[in-house]
Amino acid sequence: MSATRILALLRKELLDLSRTRAAIMPGIWTLLALVVPFVIAIGVPAVTGDKTVDKDITDVLDKVRKHWPALDGLSNEAMTQAFFFQQFLMMLVLVPVTGSMALAAYSIIGEKQARTLEPLLATPATTAEILVAKVLASFLPALLIEAIGIVLYFGGIALLGAPGVLGALVSPRTALVLLVLAPLASLIALQIVVIASSRVNDYRTAQQFGTLVVLPVVAILIAQGTGFFWLTVPMILAAAGVLLIVWILLLLFGIAIFEREQILTRWK
Repeated sequence: MSATRILALLRKELLDLSRTRAAIMPGIWTLLALVVPFVIAIGVPAVTGDKTVDKDITDVLDKVRKHWPALDGLSNEAMTQAFFFQQFLMMLVLVPVTGSMALAAYSIIGEKQARTLEPLLATPATTAEILVAKVLASFLPALLIEAIGIVLYFGGIALLGAPGVLGALVSPRTALVLLVLAPLASLIALQIVVIASSRVNDYRTAQQFGTLVVLPVVAILIAQGTGFFWLTVPMILAAAGVLLIVWILLLLFGIAIFEREQILTRWK
């Protein structure tokens, strides 16, 4: 693959996507989901005046304390807030995934509908270069969306959270979840959507394939909420290695099924 051609294709893809508000807005709207933990952990107790800790949450905190020593010394209110904000860290993994799938679906299906794919396939760019450029064109905005989400999320915790909550959340584990797992999950979702887009002509259908990545993240969120499972640093590193291999395999699969000579006639 030629880095020069990939960069040229990437610039072209980013320019096309920047002109399409419908493809960009879903990523912006997903940031609104970050309000949920603030409402649960801070808003509801402030409105009701009841800051007592639910027994179920206390039981869960007792189970996770051995994995999370930073909770020691915090007040019950701070521990409860830290627990909810930690749980919703997984939502920050989903923000770039869900926000970028619309971009990935548009990058191919939009070109199919606009009849601009034919000139692209007529260029010297290889199939691998085209697919990598299309994935990166959606991946970079996904990283930007995640960065905005991280700043808003932790800025809100610093301003509104109880003393010690921010310190309990800032850790190598958090950094690995947000800076390693989230980008890799986004890459896999985007690659799946790009592959699906080469076979279908509808945005929603292509995006539905990408939601397969959402299911494991939601499962982890639920499992951690019970206290019986805790995503540790070694688990995150192992998962990152698996996700990287999965993405490479998906990229190779996407290249293999992208039948360049026949694909134009099949899409018409």
